[in-house]
Amino acid sequence: MRVSGSGSGGNSFFGGKNRSDSFRQKHRCGQKVKGILLKNLSDNMAWVEINGDKLLAQLEVYHPRGSRLTFIIKQLVPDIILKELTLGQTTGSTPLNLASAFDTARTLFENALRQELQSAKAVSPRLSQVDFFKLIASNAQLCACYLDATGCARALSTPLEQKGKGRILYQPWYAPYSRRQVTFVHQNNEKSALNTSIVEFDHTQLGLVRVEFMYGNGKVAYKIKMQHPKHSTALLRYLAAQTHLELTDQPDNLGIMKLPNFSHGGIITEMVFKA
Repeated sequence: MRVSGSGSGGNSFFGGKNRSDSFRQKHRCGQKVKGILLKNLSDNMAWVEINGDKLLAQLEVYHPRGSRLTFIIKQLVPDIILKELTLGQTTGSTPLNLASAFDTARTLFENALRQELQSAKAVSPRLSQVDFFKLIASNAQLCACYLDATGCARALSTPLEQKGKGRILYQPWYAPYSRRQVTFVHQNNEKSALNTSIVEFDHTQLGLVRVEFMYGNGKVAYKIKMQHPKHSTALLRYLAAQTHLELTDQPDNLGIMKLPNFSHGGIITEMVFKA
């Protein structure tokens, strides 16, 4: 059953009678619903899943597979018509929901990445940036999950950047076998001041790890904060094996300390939700 368009900016869904009836029974007009894009087709058509119902959608703009979309139900009878909401039109624009969206997308990608690494029988804890993107380019589904995660990271980072408070990046190649990787970068406008970069990840044995880099005038130093400092030797071996580009000397290690309990929520919690 084909559904006519809903005008500029609108989206139309159509499908078999069973899918349409199932969707109508679960929803009401004016309700906001979230869907996952399952597969792109030609002519801006795509299969999406909304609360367990798989429907065919005509989208105004292209979205990568795995993208999470938000719609408002404009009409249920005689045809199902939904309108896609932009980020600024949804409650997802709040810091809490932006952080939640990133965490969900990041988890989906990390699970897919580990499966790919295991199938490739990759045993080294290292994964160079070049090798990472070669792996991503060879797997369309993995690439879609990665693009979704980086898109959520950008959305989360934008309010911070607008206020000059720093930038959030997702760089999973730094800790491919770990979880919750995130990088926070803050560049100081004063020439004499040090810039900072914080690389954070959650490891099965090491717990939450935060490596804080300080750099300026060609010098780099770092200090490590660990949830379980007793495993610091293993972490130091890993860091020593990394290649630090554009540096004549290895960065100075300023020491290892226990990560404070109030930091166990992660760097996003501290930077995004702090007053």
